[in-house]
Amino acid sequence: MNIHFDMAIQFINLESYDNAVRELNEAIAEENAKDNENFAIQFTCVLGELLANLGRVEESRAEFNKVIEYCRRTDSLPKQLNIAETYIAAFDGKIQMTSAPAKRPGDAPLVGKPVQNKAFISKQMNKRKK
Repeated sequence: MNIHFDMAIQFINLESYDNAVRELNEAIAEENAKDNENFAIQFTCVLGELLANLGRVEESRAEFNKVIEYCRRTDSLPKQLNIAETYIAAFDGKIQMTSAPAKRPGDAPLVGKPVQNKAFISKQMNKRKK
């Protein structure tokens, strides 16, 4: 994997989006320098999604157009092609864009604590008394 891509993901997790954009651009440039266009386009798709979520529609559209052009030319990366076409359709108003779900607080558990019924608790309490 690409170190710049890994850093970009970490910056996204830290909500440092400008740094994430910078690292994604570095990852794309590095993969293009290695003639690994397949990974570069995958990273371009991630960059397009990030830019779209930041409200930078024109920049996002340019990145998605690169993805669409590559995918159609090489007949590869169907998942990225689908993502790019969906975003472009949403930008053009052909489909409804949904907002991202509300972010959960960091201290909220992913799985709720199990709840035991009163009969079980009473039974356990009575065992200690005997």
